[in-house]
Amino acid sequence: MSQNREFPAGRTEELIPMVRETFGDDMILYADSNGSYDVPEAVRIGKLLEENRYDFYEEPVPFDWYEETRKVQDALNIPIAGGEQEPSMHNFRWLIGNNALDVVQPDIFYFGGMIRSMKVARMAEVMGKACTPHISGSGLGYLYMMHFVSALPNAGPFHEFKGFSKSIPLDGPGSSMSSYYGMVMVPTGPGLGMTIDPEFIEKHRVIEL
Repeated sequence: MSQNREFPAGRTEELIPMVRETFGDDMILYADSNGSYDVPEAVRIGKLLEENRYDFYEEPVPFDWYEETRKVQDALNIPIAGGEQEPSMHNFRWLIGNNALDVVQPDIFYFGGMIRSMKVARMAEVMGKACTPHISGSGLGYLYMMHFVSALPNAGPFHEFKGFSKSIPLDGPGSSMSSYYGMVMVPTGPGLGMTIDPEFIEKHRVIEL
């Protein structure tokens, strides 16, 4: 959200090819500009991403610049992703129906839960678009994301995973909640499939005086 400004100046032109050179041609690379550009600058940066074979370009302009998002989409070949801050089902329908996004990214918490997010994912599926949900904060959001993604026919190939924090001790069948070769097993069982350590819950119980 820098309104075309960056510090130090010129870092984008150095970083975009540096990341590709560092990690090689076989790594999938996504880029997020966090709504930092106007349309001309977003297109300029998008062409740099295309030249360096990035795989999607997230929020090139502010999230609620809907017509501008479509202009960037029309000017580039790299897939455009967005939607993490979007609160409106109606606006998601516009973004999908007007081909402003290739990848939809509802945030399960910000957007109001799994059912609303699933409706967005299904709209995207009808239009041949992928869903790669955004994950807000820490806590147990990644668990909701894993279950959500496992039920999507149009899930993107890679997703945010913020499950390495051990601040909430968990245990459950079928998953160690660790990443092996970039993959995490979705836990099985009722609910989220994981049990929070009872001693941890007791320690944080609210006591009314």
